[in-house]
Amino acid sequence: MSEQSQTGGNGAAGARLQDDKLEAYMLGHYMGALSGVRLFDEAARTWAGTRYEDRFAEFHREIQDDIERLEAMIDRLGSARRKVVKGLGTVTGVASRLNPLSRIRERAGIAAHGELEMLQSLVVAKRSMWVTLLELVTVDPRLDAEELRTLEAGAADQYDRLRAIAEETARDRFLARS
Repeated sequence: MSEQSQTGGNGAAGARLQDDKLEAYMLGHYMGALSGVRLFDEAARTWAGTRYEDRFAEFHREIQDDIERLEAMIDRLGSARRKVVKGLGTVTGVASRLNPLSRIRERAGIAAHGELEMLQSLVVAKRSMWVTLLELVTVDPRLDAEELRTLEAGAADQYDRLRAIAEETARDRFLARS
């Protein structure tokens, strides 16, 4: 990646984008996304056979699509390290599957509610990345404002849908039945 010098709004006139920092930032999010898609895959298996099964399958597909779009952005920015990071993400994913705590499958338990909250947090982090990249559009023409707005809106929608599942299922977890 090379430094980009552009004139833009929001105090960016004459500023130079530090590509090494942008690359590190995006690769950090990319590695998180690779782990996150595995967590969404596990959630889809957790909720298989329930009325939420299709929702989690859709989340998993959407997250995979988001990763593909992030990969394309990183490649467009000229990163040579994405494949190395993807390899590290795969190793991390295999290690996380060996963790017995990540295999909790009790949909009605507190762990499942924590899983929903963790998934929401991942989506919030992803949305924050899209918003941050939107701030850089004026200084780097390789970033597509319309694409980033679409991705940010998608993340907001994903969060709302995850929150709805948490709300719909919370009472079953926390209320005693007589």
